[in-house]
Amino acid sequence: MATKAKKAPAKKKAAAKKKAPAKKKGKVEDEEDVSVDQFWKQYKTKKCPEYGVDVLKYIKEKYELYQEEQEKITKFHIWEEMGWAGTRALMDSLRMVSYPHCISIRFWKTYCEDEGVRAICQFLELGKPTLFLELLDNRITALGCEFISRSLHPKMNPTI
Repeated sequence: MATKAKKAPAKKKAAAKKKAPAKKKGKVEDEEDVSVDQFWKQYKTKKCPEYGVDVLKYIKEKYELYQEEQEKITKFHIWEEMGWAGTRALMDSLRMVSYPHCISIRFWKTYCEDEGVRAICQFLELGKPTLFLELLDNRITALGCEFISRSLHPKMNPTI
């Protein structure tokens, strides 16, 4: 009979161990929330002044929405002309904080050119979960296409 009593408490201990890791996962999610604020700080106070460009209205509006509703910026769909310097300021800011929430990058007539494409590819090479890349009418030459092909090649980026 003593053997049966010992088995029952062992089951209770196993159940208690399963609950503990769930609490730790919640703490990791809370820490990720600062990435949006870190990105905004890098973009507004460091990179835009460094490249001599204005803060994009789209990014400012998305950040204000994040502050009000805690909706993370996951899509960077921009159709304002920002040139290669504006593209570099945006992408360098994302890269500096290893921004984990970017799902889609779509630039239409931003005129990012090859140098902007290089900045986009440097961000993509981090291996974060960007699912869509769309660059339409951006004055990209064969050199920019080569940057994209190198970034997306399986040998370069084994996470794809």
